[in-house]
Amino acid sequence: MKLEHIAPATGRLASRTTRTSKKKGGFLDALAETCNVARAAELAGVARSTVYDWRVADSDFADEWEHALDLGADALEDEATRRAVEGVDEPVFYQGKACGVVRRYSDTLLIFLLKGRRPEKYRDRPLQGIGDKQTTGAGGGVVRFILTVPGVSDEELAL
Repeated sequence: MKLEHIAPATGRLASRTTRTSKKKGGFLDALAETCNVARAAELAGVARSTVYDWRVADSDFADEWEHALDLGADALEDEATRRAVEGVDEPVFYQGKACGVVRRYSDTLLIFLLKGRRPEKYRDRPLQGIGDKQTTGAGGGVVRFILTVPGVSDEELAL
């Protein structure tokens, strides 16, 4: 094995798949559609390790990769919104035979969408503080307050 067959950026064997605009475009299109690197590489007919080598060697390709992932995430978000708001038809069976459909909505997807769009309003708030600030103890834990009043016993305070 000659030294020039080692990709300097990764230290792995250099890919034998030539980076053509057709192969790059096929991978990026598939990545935008699937939001999955392994599946996109498979659909484009390129080894997964090859596209990672291309990303390291080509900053423009790396930028296009990120853009494709953003497009894919947008598509996933659109589908989550559709399932949460419009619902999906699921078949109903009786004695092994389809007899109709029922529309199902996903409350869980709706919750995640709201938390993602408006985290300041829908985030989990285990402990509220004063005003807009959250009060937490060491390591984000619970804060314990001990009230002492001169001349009043602990038993009287417990009432």
